[in-house]
Parts: sequence; structure tokens; C-alpha cells
Amino acid sequence: MKPTDITGTYTYRSFLNEPDIVNDFNKLQFAEAELTLVASLNGKITGLLSWPTKEDDSERAVMSIEGELLSQESALVRLRGTGTKGSDIEAFEYVYELTLAKHWPETTHPRTCLVGSVMRAKDHGTAKAGVTASVIAVQRDFREPRDIPGVMLAPTAVAMLAGKWHRLWHAAWHTVRGEWPNFKHEETRAQIRDLGWEVARPPRKKRADGNNLILDNGAGEDFLFMHRWMIKMVREDYVRQGLAPPVSWKKLPPADVAQVVYSPGKNPSGTVIFTKDVAASGNMVPSTGDWVKTPDYFASVMRQWETTYTSPSVLASLSFGALGNLLEFTIHNAMHNRWMTPARDPDTGEIIVDPDTGEPGERPSFDFSDKWSSPKYDYLGEFYSSHVNPVFWRLHGWVDDRIEDWFRAQEASRPGVIKRRQLHGAEWFEVNKPWVIVDEPFVGVSLDGHGSHHAHGDVDSDHGHHHGGGDSQAAEIDVMLKVMAAIESDAKEPALLSLDAVERAAVRRARVRMRFELPGQF
Repeated sequence: MKPTDITGTYTYRSFLNEPDIVNDFNKLQFAEAELTLVASLNGKITGLLSWPTKEDDSERAVMSIEGELLSQESALVRLRGTGTKGSDIEAFEYVYELTLAKHWPETTHPRTCLVGSVMRAKDHGTAKAGVTASVIAVQRDFREPRDIPGVMLAPTAVAMLAGKWHRLWHAAWHTVRGEWPNFKHEETRAQIRDLGWEVARPPRKKRADGNNLILDNGAGEDFLFMHRWMIKMVREDYVRQGLAPPVSWKKLPPADVAQVVYSPGKNPSGTVIFTKDVAASGNMVPSTGDWVKTPDYFASVMRQWETTYTSPSVLASLSFGALGNLLEFTIHNAMHNRWMTPARDPDTGEIIVDPDTGEPGERPSFDFSDKWSSPKYDYLGEFYSSHVNPVFWRLHGWVDDRIEDWFRAQEASRPGVIKRRQLHGAEWFEVNKPWVIVDEPFVGVSLDGHGSHHAHGDVDSDHGHHHGGGDSQAAEIDVMLKVMAAIESDAKEPALLSLDAVERAAVRRARVRMRFELPGQF
């Protein structure tokens, strides 16, 4: 067992070691609770054990869990649980020794289970130390943010974001911008230019020249503005519904956060209680064994980036475009990868498998059929779907907040140099080189007269398509499909006569990936 196999949420059950047949399992129950475990690569384990104290599960008793994976070969886990100081269960202390239940290769429904025993380590009330019970902890499926009440996006926002216009806009914008320097044929650029999607400021040099970031051409301003405008669209939709818009992360969620959070507070008598905290929920990292999802990556990489991009001295030294480009290709891409779950086919619910590698994949790059407009396709790892995921708006809210940090840092360092302006209804900045150099950021579509009407149109309940915007929206969809077709055509190499049919098909397959590449994978 690898340490990352431990990470997850479990239904914890412990049973009294009664040797006689009782004909009623309720008589054997010692405890039933929710167990969340997060393991580091060195085997250190932290977590929580909690159970409802009210029938509606609005409040819970919470024990802190600490321990370690003692042996990977035998999958031996030793834990200690202690009650929260100041709470009704402050005196609780239990020790656990668990191991991985056998995985039968013939099973039709494999499920990770930890089995073993628990012992009360010290007295609490009339309960005496030394009592033991047998334990079965059954790992649950990861709960998607879209399925958590209070975390899921508003229905009107989902309908807007899952529609083909918005999916294509987000995908086309990222793809044409990333591929622009790498097109093999100048005719491709000319074709896209004629469609109104020319990229004046690519964010990177072409791959053959090292694929290095370009920090002095303003490409990062394009990234920051395009996503600020997306946030504006969603916020306007929420305001029209009389709802509070999604809130950005003020700090990156810690590595050991549960998917549904119960936060500490005090009741009128001063006792610590834990109540359901929807605003803090939906931020658990799904464990897949990937380095980017480990607590170690969070501590050694992401926290360092967070410190860097919130430092006034660092922000004061960067141009606006340099900040945007650095954010996009470091912490932004890492956040998409850290919080993504594997992409699933919206029709079957099965994990999508890349036919070339056999590894988890995503939607075929140039398949824009209605199937992929399902709200269930909210895979955080690729351009066509990530913005339908509730986590997108939290992480992009964090990125957007860095804009205001940057402005405050500039004001402190060079007062009055950076001046505000309104651009397409969004707060922005006047050109003042070298700090701000782009007059009109690249967005691909025409924003004036667009945006909010995408949230007003009638929604096709079967597919989540928007019909608001009428002919103009349909025309833009047609243009974006042509842009994507030009990219697909450029990506296909001519078939070589010396290859057999299977090899020729593989060579001709367009290998443009519309996904957020983890830093270091470019």
C-alpha cells in the first residue's frame, strides 16, 4: 500500500467483541462515524473522526486523528484520536491499528477497506480505558463539488456555462493562444486571422525554441482580463437571481481539509461545537497518487507560490503582463491539476481512457458534439469543461484577487502611476508602459452586447443549451468551430506510405491537448 492509497473519506464502524451470537447487529455497535484521512509521502497521516450530534447533521462531535503508515508491505496503519479541547468529548482518546483488507481479484465491486481494532486509551466519564472493539472503515467514492448543496453552482449559471457558446469560447481562447506559435503552416494563422481570432501576444515561445514564457509582451494581461470578464458574467447572473456569487479562496485550502467541513465555534455556555460550514466545503483534494495532489507538493511548491504572489515587494517589481503569465503557467495550472478528478463520460459515468496511453484521459480534443454539453462534464483539467466545475470559480477568484494586490503594491511603490479605467464593464487599468502595455486584451469574441444576455436565453432542458443571443450567438459558435477545425487540420501530419493502416491513423490523429498542463510538463 502506498501512503496516497490511504487518503480519502471512510464510513467508520466499530463493533464490540461479543463472542456469542446476538441475532441483532445493533447490540454489537460500538461507534459509527465519518473518517477522513490524508497521508503524506513519508507515511504521516492526519485526519478527523466525526459523528452527528443533531438529527439533521448540522453539528458534529470531532476528534483529531494523527498517525502513520508503519509498513507499506503489510499496509499497517497506527492512529491516535483525541477529542477537541473545550468540547464535550475533550477527554476522548483512542488508539487504532488497521490494515488493508484483502483485494479479491475476482470481485465485481472492489472497495478499499481498512480493518483492525480500536482501544480506549484513557477513561472518560464512566467509560473505562482498555475496552477494545473491531473496526471496519469503508472508503467512500469521492463526492464531486457539483453534488454538494451550497457548493454546487446556481442552475442558471450551470446552464450558461455548460452551453456550447461558453464551452467553445473558453476552449478556443486557450487553444488558439497556446498553439499560435506552433502551427506548422502559415495558412493556418492566416485562416484564423481572417476569422477574427489572431493572437498578437502568444504567452510562450514555440516548442521548438524551448517553449519559454514571454513576460514582456502583455500576454498575461490577456489571461487576467479574459477570466475577470468570465467572473463578471457569473456574478451578474447570481445577482439577477438574488443570490450571493461564488466566493474566492482567500488562502489556498489546506492539504488535510475534508470535503464537507464542520468548523469550530462556541455555544452560549462556551463549549466548543462544530457546525456545518458550506462555504469551506467542496475543497478536498481527490487522491489519485499524483505528486501534485499530495500534502508534500502543497507544502513545498504551492504554499511557496502563494507566498510569492501575495508579496507586495514581488508584485511591485512585476509588470501586469508578467504577473498574469507567471500566475497562469505556475500556480493556476497547478490548482487545476490538484483539484481535478478523472474525466468521466457524461453518458456512462465511466472514467475516460486515453486510447494511446491507456491512462485516464479526457474528451477527444475536437469532438464538440452535444454529448459534451452535459453539466456532468465539468472536468477541471481541460478547457472545454473546467469552468462548469464549482472549484473553477474559487481558484480563479483567488487569481483575480491578485490583480487588486498588484494594484495596491504598485500604488505603494509608485503612487498614481497606475490608473484605473472601465473596459467592457470591468474594472481595468490604463496603458502605462512598461507596467501596463495592452490597450485591448485578446478575448476572441466581441464582448460589447454579449455576456449577460448569455444568461437570459431560454435553456434547452435536455442539453443545457442557451438560445438567448439568437443569430449573433449562433454565428459566433460557427466561427469558433471553424477556428477549431483549422487547428485540428494543422495538427494532423500527412500519413506516411510506409506505415500500416493502424500506424497511419495514429499519426494522423490530432494531438493538440486542450488541458491545463502541470508546470514542468510542457
